[in-house]
Amino acid sequence: MTLTLFVSFAFAAKPEWPTLTPAEQTVFDRGELVLRADTSTPVTDSTGIVRVAAPASLLWQEALDFDAKLPENPTLKTLDEYARNSPDDWFVRFELSVFGIHVVIHDHWMCYPAESYCVWVQDPSRESDVSGEKGFLIVRPESTGSAIIFHSEFVSDVWSPGWIRKWLANDSMVNIVEKLKARTERKAK
Repeated sequence: MTLTLFVSFAFAAKPEWPTLTPAEQTVFDRGELVLRADTSTPVTDSTGIVRVAAPASLLWQEALDFDAKLPENPTLKTLDEYARNSPDDWFVRFELSVFGIHVVIHDHWMCYPAESYCVWVQDPSRESDVSGEKGFLIVRPESTGSAIIFHSEFVSDVWSPGWIRKWLANDSMVNIVEKLKARTERKAK
């Protein structure tokens, strides 16, 4: 129990919005997705950053609409909340099927609505098919609407060969962020 609380609080610090390179800034300014992905180490690291033509309040709401993620993400088979400490602190079981490989991940989500960010970390009290996982999202207002950064890191020991890790870091992140952007902009009209 103490370990869980320590891990949860360790990742509860507000993540920083990254500094974009000049090339990334150009892509971001065009309203296109900035994608950073790295699979060169055992940690699969992926970040999607994009502007959204919608108010930050709506983007925040849509980013946390887990039920909407199911039909948008073909690899996501189920997601189930299995515990809740408060309205902004909960536990979710994600079940994925990645190219026929079945994967279960248990996450602890901690959200800070007043500051428009969430962090999550793998729940060590439940068995997952990854040996480590964490991430964050930040929503911020922009002059033309809002923007979001979605960042994910995971370590998969056995089930994920390099080509699947590259797909998850690239194509899967693109799918998640672009579908969120499209859904939010559609609702903003």
